[in-house]
Amino acid sequence: MLKSQKIHTRSGRIFGQIMGINVISTHLNELLVGVEKNISDSSEFGGRSSKFSILTPNSELVLMAQKDKKLADALNSADFPVPDTVGLNYASKYLFGRSLNIIPGRKLFLELIDLADKNNWRVFLLGGLGDEAKTASAKLQITYPKLQIQFFKGPKFDNNAVPVEKFGRKLEGEAIERINKFSPQLLFVALGNPKQEIWIHKNLSKLKIGGAMAVGGTFRYIAGLSAIPPRWMEKAGLEWLWRLINEPRRIGRVINAVVVFPIRVFFYKIFG
Repeated sequence: MLKSQKIHTRSGRIFGQIMGINVISTHLNELLVGVEKNISDSSEFGGRSSKFSILTPNSELVLMAQKDKKLADALNSADFPVPDTVGLNYASKYLFGRSLNIIPGRKLFLELIDLADKNNWRVFLLGGLGDEAKTASAKLQITYPKLQIQFFKGPKFDNNAVPVEKFGRKLEGEAIERINKFSPQLLFVALGNPKQEIWIHKNLSKLKIGGAMAVGGTFRYIAGLSAIPPRWMEKAGLEWLWRLINEPRRIGRVINAVVVFPIRVFFYKIFG
């Protein structure tokens, strides 16, 4: 147990909280079975009971959520709050003496795409910087020629997931209209955090989908615009170092994840 209270996901797994944010500890195969069951149990999309959300809390998001109630509410609304970075595993060991099974969001995305291809599901990519969604879609179709996939960049959003451009509201409406017309089993949202998490939470009830997942910079990796870290660095929990080397502008985010977060966890254990 991560905390005294127990919360059950729709897949039946038990999860707890780290600094007030829900996390689940499950294996990849169990998670995929849970997703497949949620989609197969619903013959028609549109009702709230037929939808699920996958969010991927990490050290940075947990920190942000301490000061952002909208983000905290969004994260805690997820049916599958899958811990994405080793920082949460270390925090769980320190706070509660129990490990978390970490599933990188990029890996989960590819496994879900593979599942979609096998089940003939429709997939929609929303967001990304520049033409990331378009390029990622083209790359995926090379690997999965029969994959039913659409994409749309959509507008820019502020940190409350509100469009900021002149015609942003119109573009957001067009995004929702396109998604609902396609009615995908899986919607992947890459707006950056905390925008994507809050956007999914705000709009899930409007969407005719099976489920939605926040995927951060995954489109960029799939499009070949960011280098994937070596497997040994990923296993060693050094993906943050790889990102810092390749994207020095992320130094502020890295400091939050590897310096500020452990300090906050330390004080959290002392003071609650």
